[in-house]
Amino acid sequence: MTVRRPDHTGPCTVVVCRYQPELLAALLDHPARTSRHVDVCVVLERADIVYESPDQQLLARCQKVYTVGSFDSLAELSAVAVDLRLTCPPVVRVCNQNELSQFGAGYLRLLLDDAPADPRHHVAHRDKRLMKQLVREAGVPVTQFRSLADAGDEAAVASVAGELTSPLIVKPAAGFGASSTVKVDAAGLGAAASGLTFDPAQRSRQLIVEEFVPGEDLCVDAVWSGGKALTFVVQRYLRRRMTVLEGALDGSVIVAPEEHPDLYARLREMHARVNAALGIHDGPTHLEVFERPDRQLVFSEIASRAGGGWMQHMIGAYHGRSTWSLLADTVLGEDAAPLHRAWPHVGAIHIRPTAPGIITGAPSDAELLAFPGTITWHRHRQIGDRARLSSPSEWYFDLVLGADTAAELVQTCLRAARTFAIETDAEAVVA
Repeated sequence: MTVRRPDHTGPCTVVVCRYQPELLAALLDHPARTSRHVDVCVVLERADIVYESPDQQLLARCQKVYTVGSFDSLAELSAVAVDLRLTCPPVVRVCNQNELSQFGAGYLRLLLDDAPADPRHHVAHRDKRLMKQLVREAGVPVTQFRSLADAGDEAAVASVAGELTSPLIVKPAAGFGASSTVKVDAAGLGAAASGLTFDPAQRSRQLIVEEFVPGEDLCVDAVWSGGKALTFVVQRYLRRRMTVLEGALDGSVIVAPEEHPDLYARLREMHARVNAALGIHDGPTHLEVFERPDRQLVFSEIASRAGGGWMQHMIGAYHGRSTWSLLADTVLGEDAAPLHRAWPHVGAIHIRPTAPGIITGAPSDAELLAFPGTITWHRHRQIGDRARLSSPSEWYFDLVLGADTAAELVQTCLRAARTFAIETDAEAVVA
């Protein structure tokens, strides 16, 4: 995130990290880009080319396209920064919508003078230990936690287990998307910590151990410009995301602000403190919060990116406008057009297979259109793709739904989850 507004009084450059086609297209198609002489450059990781099949016509419209082996390579990113400084107009914004490039994008910001005042902030946006420490110092309730640098250190494990109250949540300190996250009691901490299966993209094996917070899971997706919230959308998860691989319903519903003004007010106050603690001033955020049975709000974590999975399809349907077009306005220094509520109540579910294998069946367009409440849908995978079910953030099929009341919306989500399925065959072979 950056602490200053883009200065578009002269030619300038915007850098996009990783392949994010929706944001790239919104920036490249924006009428202000040409009139204000804004160049768009993109930094890809080789994994983007191998797994994302980037649109070459879209990339050809960028002023420069860099490819690095990894966003963890300081040498490669340093070379990119130097070339940008020597050959392009001043960089006024470095955009990053991928947690796995968070550290590298923060380093680029430092080298390109698009950095917050505190150089720790881009680390705190990723490493949950520093994040929680800074947020707690700002007076925000945070669940008790400890750092566990080495899961094989028996003395450290015993110390952590003795200082926290069961049950405990164990996860990578710089994890993402509820991956490699388990719930254990204190006696099982050592076995759970040493037995975690890490995503291959998870480079650090250091852990955070925190006390489990009972209650509901909430999240807030917002877009900020000059410290002001252009959007502020509160969602309730239908089930805790760490349970979805066990068959729990995956999805969320947007909480109507006029029906819950106190909740919105309390979350806005918390978010203001979090933003100040972490140097958040511009761009998108995705805040995760626990609401205890006594209604106390407890900070969980925040990402300096838009919410993933189904969320932006749902929020776009709610606002009647895509988050990416709104982001392009803020990046290019334009005033955002007023938003309008397209539906009274909007939610979404994510449908994944119940077993790994080759995908052999999925809901048809005709079936989806005939289902009462359907707004839109998005297919992440196609027939013939392989389903591994290795992570809660392995995406398959999003279905966005609408209803007239909050209670009706929840029932619509439950009915859709019972109606539609992604079918797999463990014995099938990809042609």
